[in-house]
Amino acid sequence: MFLIGTLGFYYIEGNWTLLEAFFMTIITITTIGYGEVKPLSPEGQIFAIFFIILGLSTAAILATELARQFVERNFRAIYGAGKMRKKINKIQNHYIVCGFGDIGSSMSASLKEAGIPFILIESKPETVEFAIMQNYLVVNGKATYDDTLIEAGIKRARGIVICLGDDSLNMYVTLAAREINPDLLIFVRGYKTEGEKRMIRAGANSVIYPLKLGGQQMAQLVISEYSKQNETTHLELTTSGIMGYSLKMYKHFKTEETSIEKILTVTSASQALKIQKNDGAEINRPGMDTIVKKGESILLLIHDETEDDLLDDLGSRSNVKNNNSENSAPGYKLYAWDDSYSLGIPVLDEEHKKLLNLVNSFLSSIHTKNEKAVIKSTFDSLIGYTHEHFTNEEAFMAKHKYPGLKEHKKEHIKLTKEVVQLNENKNYVFSDNIADFLIAWLTNHIMGTDKKYAEYILARNPNAGQIE
Repeated sequence: MFLIGTLGFYYIEGNWTLLEAFFMTIITITTIGYGEVKPLSPEGQIFAIFFIILGLSTAAILATELARQFVERNFRAIYGAGKMRKKINKIQNHYIVCGFGDIGSSMSASLKEAGIPFILIESKPETVEFAIMQNYLVVNGKATYDDTLIEAGIKRARGIVICLGDDSLNMYVTLAAREINPDLLIFVRGYKTEGEKRMIRAGANSVIYPLKLGGQQMAQLVISEYSKQNETTHLELTTSGIMGYSLKMYKHFKTEETSIEKILTVTSASQALKIQKNDGAEINRPGMDTIVKKGESILLLIHDETEDDLLDDLGSRSNVKNNNSENSAPGYKLYAWDDSYSLGIPVLDEEHKKLLNLVNSFLSSIHTKNEKAVIKSTFDSLIGYTHEHFTNEEAFMAKHKYPGLKEHKKEHIKLTKEVVQLNENKNYVFSDNIADFLIAWLTNHIMGTDKKYAEYILARNPNAGQIE
């Protein structure tokens, strides 16, 4: 518009300078009304009429658009903040995560995946926006201020995770949090180990050192690699070292119910410390007659010498022949492939045969000198197997529009989680327990739910299992 007006007045009037033409354009568009720079010719007056109409229309459109953008942005910010505040005010028995750095973001992702309610506190606006984009509840402010902690619902919270930039800030927030809510669980990220006692005195329940944990994980990798190269299996990080005792986890995978007394007998454990029920409830020091159902876990106290004696005893009996195989471990039979396992879908049956061979290899090696190496290799294979096989199986069901696909996927997710969990804790889980899990996989999943979808699909399309 400035260019059109300036050039128009300049060429129509003929005796105007570019500056005079530009000045006339400015006072015309802005309607200041200083008057004409010089008397306009009839042609100039006609041009000025059309230029006023065009200029005012353009200015009005620009002003309207700017106003709309301003109003919308402010409305979204005000509405979004109000909506966020309402959600925060409703949440109870939650956790507060102070700081959305490397540790805070990792914590948030894990809590979200676990379904645990939490609220973030972050002071940097750009980081707050990033957290909101991930659908987190966020309070924009400094965790060192009481008002910010109260806005995050610290009085209603179950606990707080403090992972700010240094120990002094973390301790300051710990003191404030403990003062506002004396019953709060407080977990603090530590930087210097010498400050741990002060953190505890300030009110922290636990101080975690990520760098130390990272070092331990790296050490475990080095130990594992060293063991491979030197053919040793005895090097590992364990929980032993407290007066000859260690902790181990027993998870009941069998369908039949059992009791704490029977589990202690089978595992030769000294004591059951805690049982976690399927509904999430925990029982400390469960009695001998406490019933254990499928899927429930028990934390056991093991005497290291007793465990070694038991392993030696079982190993010496592993050469005894049984009715099924000379090579199977005591109490376990090996599984030969037959038609009862077949789904009638060759490509999936081949994958199930791989699992069967993996199970047999494990069963024939437990309670032997190679047990630890076999457990590791079994889980390495299982993790890859679950991803590849479950993906293929779900794609097959989706292709043939199996109505139970959604429920079958849930069972796959559950099995995958159990494999990952057992792998993470393989040094603290009984080998017999892993055997129970693998056998349950064969008998319940393949013989049960896998058979159902195969029968359904083949009944409607007998050629569905043929390779195209």
